[in-house]
Amino acid sequence: MSVHSSSASRDVLPLLSPMHAVIGPLPPPETEAEYAYETLWNGARVLVHLPGDGTVCLLSATGLDVTAQYPEFRSLASALPVLEAVLDAEIVALDGRGRPSVERLQQRMSLRHPDAVAHATRDLPVQLTIFDILYLGEPTVQLPYTSRRDLLDDLNLAGPGVAVPAAWPALASEAFEQAVREGFDGVVAKRLTSPYLPGRRSRDWIKIKQGDAEA
Repeated sequence: MSVHSSSASRDVLPLLSPMHAVIGPLPPPETEAEYAYETLWNGARVLVHLPGDGTVCLLSATGLDVTAQYPEFRSLASALPVLEAVLDAEIVALDGRGRPSVERLQQRMSLRHPDAVAHATRDLPVQLTIFDILYLGEPTVQLPYTSRRDLLDDLNLAGPGVAVPAAWPALASEAFEQAVREGFDGVVAKRLTSPYLPGRRSRDWIKIKQGDAEA
């Protein structure tokens, strides 16, 4: 299975930029049911291009092709052998307790030489956390968050080194407290009706970190 170059992927799939969240407090009780709550991973953002030909391309938030730095994700292409897709994800390095480690991720991101990268797949493993879908045979960015999550869940992409995180409905404070208990920095509140806005920072997504949960 080969690695697809970014230029080749662009001939098949739309070239999009990630949507970004604003930083803010948890939604108040009167509006909390308008959102779903996902864990804040603090990883390296990537858009995953799957042209449907057995190849995969990872593009960073700035559009750089970082596929060769993470060869363990090549097998993801076999999960969607025919469908063309663009997925929004974060690359995360976990510590011994299964919690995201910025330090370990930075070590992995600094590697470029193929031999160093090959060794790192064993010594500094990373996980691909997929949380949105921008294209699946046709654009999906105009669909509401709930519909995109349903499409993503139906793909059954979870496997070794790949995860689709849970999204808590309605219970803002409970979701935040559980995420913090599990060692994460907080949650992202995503409005259930919101479309995906490529390249934009929108209040439809609110990043809530420890210390920012209260208005």
